Amino acid sequence: MVRDSKYDWIVVGGGVSGITISEILTREGKSVLLLEKNDRLASETSKDFHEWVHSGALYTLIPDNLLTLRYLLGATDDLIEYYSCFPGMNLIPTSSGIEMLKNGWFNDDRIEFRYKSHKLNPIWLSTVSRSLAIIELIKTHDWLRRRAGSEYGSSKVKVRDNFVNINKQLKNQDSFFSVQSPDFTMNSRVLLSDIVTTAQLNGLEIKTNSEVEYINDFGKFVEVGVDGQTYKSNNVVITSPDAISKFNGIPIKTGFAPMAIVENVPDKECSFVELDYHINKCINLLKKKNGIGQAGGITVDDEKKINDYIKYVFSEHQKRNPSIKLLDTYVGLKKELVQKGQERNYLYHINQSSANVWSVVLGKFTLAFSMAPEFYRRIYNENPSKLIKFSGEGLIHQDLSQTAWQEIVDKNRS
Repeated sequence: MVRDSKYDWIVVGGGVSGITISEILTREGKSVLLLEKNDRLASETSKDFHEWVHSGALYTLIPDNLLTLRYLLGATDDLIEYYSCFPGMNLIPTSSGIEMLKNGWFNDDRIEFRYKSHKLNPIWLSTVSRSLAIIELIKTHDWLRRRAGSEYGSSKVKVRDNFVNINKQLKNQDSFFSVQSPDFTMNSRVLLSDIVTTAQLNGLEIKTNSEVEYINDFGKFVEVGVDGQTYKSNNVVITSPDAISKFNGIPIKTGFAPMAIVENVPDKECSFVELDYHINKCINLLKKKNGIGQAGGITVDDEKKINDYIKYVFSEHQKRNPSIKLLDTYVGLKKELVQKGQERNYLYHINQSSANVWSVVLGKFTLAFSMAPEFYRRIYNENPSKLIKFSGEGLIHQDLSQTAWQEIVDKNRS
């Protein structure tokens, strides 16, 4: 059966990409249908997300000319510019860094970076020195006057930054050189629920349990088939990596992020990431309430390595915090559009596959706040509005999936 109504847009995939794109389109008065194959939105990669807001500081250690850093700082620029109208958006830009109000999308839980001490390795000492210098620049950035995403190139980062912090590292007597980073944690379900609710108020239609069977672009319109029904639209954007691979034939690389959910994390412990030039030795902990923590490490590319790696990760965390107990584990899937010669790709990609069909691959949850405005900008050649209409009266929030870590906690405490 063909539906008589025709939408401006059909969005395929109800993760963070599909949700933010749907909202930015409905914000501008477009009629949008969001199709999700599962029974709840945000139930795959967005569910497994670490709830870690990346400033880009973590990627100052990789040799990409600070490209990932600039993308992620640009996401914070756009978050402040296009999402400050939401009641839950509690970041406060100042002339010297970002402050935070209580009880909102984001937590004033700064993530500590712990750099492994390698005093006899001059390359590592130099790399860490530069990373520390950039972190200090980000922490004191003037968010009132300058967009950070375009600031941190060759003109901002100096050659002397490679050496200025070496002496501090040499004097350090601990196994790690520690510094508070500009990164922080978030409440992703609150954020996504607010964005979905606002989009619904602006006319968004949502259909779950709706796996797309075909997409036909006829030039004047696009037909999308779902379970014996056909929906018409002027345009389609595919935000599900699996659907992109299926309909566009684009290979999507899947990485595996093993996570251990632990309890009895000491009150004195903070959220942290340990960094080492031996990549496999990097681990991280994100603290939740009531002594719960997400204990993780790196993303592995071989499914056969998962079990051994998760055992290693938990044992390393237990050395740092002997009181912790394992509740359960899960494996997050990271699906990225990796270019030839790349191991990982943390950026986002907006591609047009036919006259009226687009696709979006998001490398980092944090980048969604930049990707959605940029998607609108590319399509309509103008900036989206910075204002929204928000009133939740009489509207039931869409039933989002819980985060994977919260499901584990609920299961073990029921």
